[in-house]
Amino acid sequence: MGLFNHYDNAHTHPLNRALHMIAIPVGFSSVIVVWFHWIIGLLLIPAALGLATLGHVIEGNRPAFLSNPVHVLVAPVWMMKRIFGKQ
Repeated sequence: MGLFNHYDNAHTHPLNRALHMIAIPVGFSSVIVVWFHWIIGLLLIPAALGLATLGHVIEGNRPAFLSNPVHVLVAPVWMMKRIFGKQ
């Protein structure tokens, strides 16, 4: 199974998908925000992880990046495909 398919199959519950649609941009934006206001930037990281973890508690599975850290980079591609209907 490919990385994308594995990631997609780990995110099937609608609420988990919705929480990830928030968590992914928050997590990635923290990298930019940290340059302007490091405290807020560092607080965004656990906020994003908390939202994603809540989604996985609802879904009943473990985050995909625990099985393969590359899934952190697959997440924004997955999100964009979901938004623009390329799924």
